[in-house]
Amino acid sequence: MKKYLANRRLIIIAALLLANLFVWSVLAGTHHGLLTVNFLDVGQGDAIFIEAPNGNQVLIDGGPGRSVLSGLGQVMSFYDRSIDLVIATHPDSDHIAGLPAVFDNYQVAGFMAPALICQTAICETLEIKVASEPAPKVIAARGEKIILGDGVELEILSPDGSALGNDTNSASIVAKLTYGQTSFLFTGDAPQAIERYLLSEFGQNLDIDVLKVGHHG
Repeated sequence: MKKYLANRRLIIIAALLLANLFVWSVLAGTHHGLLTVNFLDVGQGDAIFIEAPNGNQVLIDGGPGRSVLSGLGQVMSFYDRSIDLVIATHPDSDHIAGLPAVFDNYQVAGFMAPALICQTAICETLEIKVASEPAPKVIAARGEKIILGDGVELEILSPDGSALGNDTNSASIVAKLTYGQTSFLFTGDAPQAIERYLLSEFGQNLDIDVLKVGHHG
């Protein structure tokens, strides 16, 4: 009888733990109508995780190594193993070296990058990972708009094609995220020449709330 009661207590405790875990999971997956933008701590480099109110997710860059996985683990539910879009702003290692690990650990639905030819081993590794996945690769170009949900838009401002023959920084994807009256500008490692070009082309449309400064500030 004592053994039966002990086993019963264990079953009840396990059931309660599972119930608590389920409740926590449901709450963790609730977005409460908010857009979240997380700048992950990956050391020198960029990794920015965006989640729209409807749950659509974008990862911009992956930092210099596997630390991006720890960052994602802090901002994503433990059961969430998919990302809708991964953007590599340009092929410098402090922006893409962590992305192969992301492809190894998450299902990626789409990948975007500038039209640059790989010249490094880590870039080639990433290209192989992308090619082995069903995720389609999209070449970024000025004017493209990614609708993440109702009222949430990610617009590509650069490159426009003229910078593709220059260095990797000049070809960085620059994207503006807009949600209602709030906006963010993600610049990769765009140099001053590109910043001046953007100001001349877009003027007051660059009146944004949050600026991710090029070259990590």
